[in-house]
Amino acid sequence: MEEIQSQSDNNRSSSSSASSPASRVPSSNFFYLRKPGSLRQPISFEDSPDWGDTDIDVRVDDGGDSINAATTPASPSLSKLNSRSFPSPPLPEGAVMARKIAGASVVWKDLTVTIKGKRKYSDKVVKSSTGYALPGTMTVIMGPPKSGKSTLLKAIAGRLHHSAKMYGEVYVNGAKLDMPYGSYGFVERETTLIGSLTVREFLFYSALLQLPGFFCQKKSVVEDAIIAMSLSDYANKLIGGHCYMKGLPSGERRRVSIARELVMRPHVLFIDEPLYHLDSVSALLMMVTLKKLASMGCTLLFTICQSSTEVFGLFDRICLLSNGNTLFFGETLACLQHFSNAGFPCPIMQSPSDHFLRAINTDFDRIIAMCKNWQDDNGDFSSVNMDTAVAIRTLEATYKSSADAAAVETMILRLTDKEGPRLKTKERQAVLQG
Repeated sequence: MEEIQSQSDNNRSSSSSASSPASRVPSSNFFYLRKPGSLRQPISFEDSPDWGDTDIDVRVDDGGDSINAATTPASPSLSKLNSRSFPSPPLPEGAVMARKIAGASVVWKDLTVTIKGKRKYSDKVVKSSTGYALPGTMTVIMGPPKSGKSTLLKAIAGRLHHSAKMYGEVYVNGAKLDMPYGSYGFVERETTLIGSLTVREFLFYSALLQLPGFFCQKKSVVEDAIIAMSLSDYANKLIGGHCYMKGLPSGERRRVSIARELVMRPHVLFIDEPLYHLDSVSALLMMVTLKKLASMGCTLLFTICQSSTEVFGLFDRICLLSNGNTLFFGETLACLQHFSNAGFPCPIMQSPSDHFLRAINTDFDRIIAMCKNWQDDNGDFSSVNMDTAVAIRTLEATYKSSADAAAVETMILRLTDKEGPRLKTKERQAVLQG
């Protein structure tokens, strides 16, 4: 009876500590400490020497952004504008990174995707989009619903449906080729998890089915993925979600889906809507976790519809889409200046992402028409009196003639001028045939 009572107390204390918001936010040393007084090496997204991969070191020497993950500076966050924003988390002193270079540069140039019957007026879902993603950074594709975000992400990753046609070029480390198996990870918007397994069991079975090598190597990879996605408090809990089993919260389930891709140790990670169905606290914890993941060298490219000011301050670059048109690509703070130059400055006390979507989301035209003759206690609805079609045309024309677009073209020329080391195909787990 004493053992049962002590075990129930331990379970109760662990569940209460895991559910508290303060315990779920990772500290600055969260990713690096295995035991008190001993440093742990961060997760490496390169192949182990047994897989026959080589270190990837791609560098641009002529100023500007550096592709070397070890020396890529973090873009300025919104901490200068909002004191509550989270700056890029610094590495703790004394932390040793055995393999600093892990990511790969990804460039898409004049990318156009057509899907027959997808749009009412045109088959072009994405129209001449151009941009890039560098190691150690988070690049976000933002836009209202049905703007082509997921289609662009799948086109870059080479995962389009067979009915879609893609025109344009995609470069990986300066080479025009498809990303081989195991070199990248792709997380769908909605994924299926095995609810009858714990988090550790689910990731371990995923490693057994995908990775070659010895048992101990796969176990180590799973533990690194658990730590990288801040799932240590949930590692031995059932995933659940079926048969009246409550299971993990939506935020933790989403992180388990990402951890499943980290088992392959990808150089580039694509995520479709990482904040899908997450509340503000879970969304912030997700982005802080992904920011630390990017600081280790992985190239992160994902889509998002809307975010808070704190989450927006964590992004490095933003690709703004509306009806398949690229309205801006560049640094997050430069996007604010771009809207101001086009005549749509962001009001004080308003989230930048809310302001962006308010200006380019055509669904707001229906709200304007509905509220045209209405008045509230303080007067008319002057704050929503903006024609989105005019705003979209103005923003697109302003971007094409801006210095930001010229800087993107210059950077893409430098990234594609010389081919870097090609990503190698990883070995797969042998399949037994009976």
